[in-house]
Amino acid sequence: MLEACGGSSTGSSASTANVNMAGPIKMDTLIANAKKEGQLQAVGIPPEWADYKDILAGYTSHYGLPISYKAEAEYSSAQELEVFKNSKTRPHGDIGDVGFKFGPLAVQQGLVAPYKHAHWDDIDANLKDPNGYWCTEYYGAQAFVINTDIVKKPPTSFAELLHGSYKNMVGIDGDPRQANDAFLAVFAAALANGGSLDNIQPGIDYFAQLKKSGNFTVARSSIANISTGEVAIAVMWDYLGLGFRDQLAGKPHLEVIIPSDGSIAGPYVSVINKTAPHPFAARLWIEYIFSDEGQLFYLKGYAHPARYQKLVAAGKVPPDLAAKLPPAEQYANVRFPSLAQLNAASTLVNNNWGPQVLGS
Repeated sequence: MLEACGGSSTGSSASTANVNMAGPIKMDTLIANAKKEGQLQAVGIPPEWADYKDILAGYTSHYGLPISYKAEAEYSSAQELEVFKNSKTRPHGDIGDVGFKFGPLAVQQGLVAPYKHAHWDDIDANLKDPNGYWCTEYYGAQAFVINTDIVKKPPTSFAELLHGSYKNMVGIDGDPRQANDAFLAVFAAALANGGSLDNIQPGIDYFAQLKKSGNFTVARSSIANISTGEVAIAVMWDYLGLGFRDQLAGKPHLEVIIPSDGSIAGPYVSVINKTAPHPFAARLWIEYIFSDEGQLFYLKGYAHPARYQKLVAAGKVPPDLAAKLPPAEQYANVRFPSLAQLNAASTLVNNNWGPQVLGS
């Protein structure tokens, strides 16, 4: 089992002396010292997100370490960084999972510690910090998650959302100034409405129109709101919608569609709190989520693991799991923005979302 999780015991000393905390650290050293620390404090790791339920359980099962997270499981990327910031005076929170643009922000604010895991070389250079401060574990694409018990004619494009009879039905996953999923929903709308990776303003204009038409609701696209119909059409990550579909098992029925006129991919990155109270447990978590087992759990949760091509090449993706993934052709128009483009878009959303969409 330990081999599946990044390596096997080599019998080396578990002493912390001369341990390079920037990694990689031998698994026996990590495990021994993590057990001494006694727990892992996770921030922004909701069990229903990207199959974190199995990942959390797998970590605890392999290493015997309980994980605490409670309400912090539902924190946005911005809230996660706030926990790390507060940890400077009262250490709390070991690891986080934040949107792509929040990785460099965490570095700028001096909130994270570097760690290069054992599979570091498998990750594309564009998806990780060169000094090890953050690394992409998985990515998703923006999709429509539709409660078809309510919406009898599921929309397939952003254009249909604006002009169809969807009064107070369309929602996103929080405030795009705070939540990465919601931010990239706006970016996807921009691509569908004459914008580009260098111009998110048409996405802001689109949601202003959607609100004016009465189709947009500020209710968050949680599984509870989708199941009750408070948000009958959610614009959010494909893997969340597919996971919700399986979890609800037809009560109600959900359909997940990649919009035909524009979608955007968004990586999520792992970060370690610079003032983590359990630094070895944190690094053991990183090794686990980048192990074959951890990466396949992300795939089971319909997220696209960062090491996917390596797993495919090694014949480690089970055929039954591959068969459950959406058809590749649905992703033909999905685009990947750069960090510079994300930062520029974020500035525009921060300045314009309130006055132009919310009227405040």
